Amino acid sequence: MDIVETVKFPANDVEWIQKILIGGLVMLIPIVNFIALGYYIKTMRGGIDGKSSLPEWDDFGNLFVKGLFVVIVGFIYMLIPLAVMFLSVGGAAISIIASIVSGDFAFASIGTVIGGYLFSLVLLFILFLVLPMALSIYAKEDSVGAVFKVGEILSRIKSVIGEYIIVIIVSYALMLIVSLFALIPFIGWVIMIFAHFYVALVVANMFGKVYAASSA
Repeated sequence: MDIVETVKFPANDVEWIQKILIGGLVMLIPIVNFIALGYYIKTMRGGIDGKSSLPEWDDFGNLFVKGLFVVIVGFIYMLIPLAVMFLSVGGAAISIIASIVSGDFAFASIGTVIGGYLFSLVLLFILFLVLPMALSIYAKEDSVGAVFKVGEILSRIKSVIGEYIIVIIVSYALMLIVSLFALIPFIGWVIMIFAHFYVALVVANMFGKVYAASSA
C-alpha cells in the first residue's frame, strides 16, 4: 500500500472539499453525527471495492443507522475490559475496606487492584486493535453479526498482520498530527474537526484495502 497516495485519497474526488465540509458540519451536531460514522463505514466499503473516490452523501437514514451501530459496537467492545476492571478492582476494594475495618490490612488486595486495572487496559487495547477489522467485515457483509465473528476477525488480521499494524500506526500518527491544529488560537478547534474527518476517511479507506487483501 502506498501510504502517501492513500493519505491523498479523499482529494481524488472532484467534490472532496464539499464532502469534507458536509462531514465536518455533521460531526458538530450531537446524535446527528452518527451520520458521519455511517459515512465512514460507506467509505470503508468503497475501499474494499477498490473505489478511487469518496462515496456520495445520500440515504442519510441508512447512514444514521450504520453510525448508531458503530457506537453500539464500540460500547459492547468496551464492556468486556470494563467488566474485568469492575470485578477485579471492585472486589479488591471491598476486601481492602474489610481488612482495614478488621485491623488486618492486606497488601495483596492492592496488588489485585493494580493487576486488574492493568489487565483491563490490555484487554481494551487489544479489543480496539481488532475493532477496525470487525467494522470492515460489517462494511462488506452489512450484517450485524459480522462484528462478532471472532474467528474470521483474527484470521483476517493474521493474514495481513504487517500491513494491518502499519495502518494502525499511520492512523494514530495522522490523528495526533491533526490534533495539533487545536493549538491555533480561536479557529484551531474548527480546523481540527474538519481535518479529523478527512483523516477518518483516509483511515476508513486504508482499512478497507487491508480487508480486501486479507483472507479468512
